[in-house]
Amino acid sequence: MGFSEKDFQKVMATELLKNCNEQTARRVFEACGCKSSVFADGKILRSPADTDRLAGVILEGKAIVTTPDPARNTLLRFLGKGEMFGIANLFSEDPYISVIRAEGECRAFMMPEAAIRRLLEEDNSFLYHYLGFLSGRIRFLNQKIGYLTAGGAERRLALYLNSFGKETVRLDASISSLSELLDVGRASLYRAFDKLTEDGFIRKRGRNFTLLDPDGMLKAYR
Repeated sequence: MGFSEKDFQKVMATELLKNCNEQTARRVFEACGCKSSVFADGKILRSPADTDRLAGVILEGKAIVTTPDPARNTLLRFLGKGEMFGIANLFSEDPYISVIRAEGECRAFMMPEAAIRRLLEEDNSFLYHYLGFLSGRIRFLNQKIGYLTAGGAERRLALYLNSFGKETVRLDASISSLSELLDVGRASLYRAFDKLTEDGFIRKRGRNFTLLDPDGMLKAYR
């Protein structure tokens, strides 16, 4: 077997698989050759060069998702523990649409397309959660478009913080990564944080940010 019981339980705790039948999932994972893999810092987990169809779950560490253009690798999103990748690219003949790279050493649980297909066929709960996951990816892309077309740095930062849907947001990403994600300069991003704080919309404590008035924040920066 290419994975431990501990890794299996981590995968089953993800949003996509948490309601699946464990016996069915274990049988499918073993039959389809699912496995846990370690990726060194900078190692590519998935890219357009890959011809095999795989999806995965980050078990430990972090990864980043960027556009494949070598001249301008735009950061699309961060992947942390328990987050999935590759789902939206299954069942398609087109190349993988982005590059996923380890940021520091990370471990991931890799699932071939055959495993996902069998789960869809054998477990209705997984089928409905799969559709919900894809809907979430569409919402994320719409949010990303919103960041890049929102206007000033304050507006982009306000939209980003509000997109978590939480009162307290923890930002583990570096300023450089976040400025790339929002497509604003680092200096402008620092000023945006200061502006939102001075205007009374956020409160900072270490890497944690409390959103004091999310609706008012969005109305204030247009």
